[in-house]
Amino acid sequence: MSVNWMSASPMNDFPEVRCRVEAYCQSLVDNGAARWWINDAGHAELHMNSGESYLFGELGITRIR
Repeated sequence: MSVNWMSASPMNDFPEVRCRVEAYCQSLVDNGAARWWINDAGHAELHMNSGESYLFGELGITRIR
């Protein structure tokens, strides 16, 4: 049996990708479709008006709601 795996590396290893994703998310905020939130741990969250929320972490973005 073959197992596929992928190592996790900090998003800082891909600064151009992170910059593009953050710019797209900021465009959602600028257009009124979302808002930024800093949680109690100091991490950025993107809250969409449609109800979804995303946590921006060191290893990537996680949907939290």
